[in-house]
Amino acid sequence: AEHPHLLVLGDSGCGKTSPLRSICRSLAQANDATTLRILAVDYRRTLLGDIPSDRLAGHASTAEQATTMVAELATYLRARRPGPDTTRRELAARSWWTGPEIVVVVDDYDLVVTPHGNPLTDLLELLSQARDVGLHLVVARRCGGSARALYEPVLARLKDLASPGLVMSGSREEGVLLGSVRPSELPPGRGVLVGRGTATLVQTALCETAPDEQ
Repeated sequence: AEHPHLLVLGDSGCGKTSPLRSICRSLAQANDATTLRILAVDYRRTLLGDIPSDRLAGHASTAEQATTMVAELATYLRARRPGPDTTRRELAARSWWTGPEIVVVVDDYDLVVTPHGNPLTDLLELLSQARDVGLHLVVARRCGGSARALYEPVLARLKDLASPGLVMSGSREEGVLLGSVRPSELPPGRGVLVGRGTATLVQTALCETAPDEQ
């Protein structure tokens, strides 16, 4: 509720998919289909089985699927933007639209963004209006190349919005990524949770593959 978006950075083997699983499962447990839907952009299909079917807005495992699903979602969310007649009370209560919160969870963002484009670009204009339209974006990518990748429009917007981030194991040569934090070699699941002016060492929960996918 306080922070609509989250960025997770970590190299292979650091356990960065486990926080995504934990988030998906926890949100699904705390909400029903009327209050929450999750759209997974997951080319390696690592999140299969982690989201109940009635709370799954879609599972994109290819660029074509992701582009279509995100474009449809962006159209849906634009209709939620407050109009000129929306009152201050309606803005505070966010009562001018009804429907579920939409959480877009992206694993392996470095596979999603290619020289041919980024399927998430349609959400760019909505990220700063996330609270108003009920949008949440959770993105995980490898640490390698992050110093350059953080200038990519979607990640740059998340950074500009001071979205919290989890910096897991990676090379210090990447330099400062979020706040004043550089990646370093850490045990699997360990990371530094970076907020507005804060940096806290945390251990994420081990969230294993869903039973029907083992």
